[in-house]
Amino acid sequence: MNEMQVTIEFTGISRALTGKTEIAIPLQEGAQLHDVVKKISHQFPALVGEVIEQDGRSMIPTNLFSINGERILHEDQLHYQPKDGDRLILLSLLAGG
Repeated sequence: MNEMQVTIEFTGISRALTGKTEIAIPLQEGAQLHDVVKKISHQFPALVGEVIEQDGRSMIPTNLFSINGERILHEDQLHYQPKDGDRLILLSLLAGG
């Protein structure tokens, strides 16, 4: 399988917990959003229990991803397969603007 890259943009609490605005991560082609969640939970353990569930593979329901600022994916849509170059914006519904 080929490798691709996506950008994760952190906002609100995820930005505060990671200390990052955004990161680029490599993924195998065909990877799903839960693979992204797993990668960032390993890279940023502070997100687990605050943004990411304790299993490290699913999102706490008040957190979601925006795909390229065009589409919102909720915690029950982690089967979504990101495309090479996608910008995944991690949002928290409980955070202010």
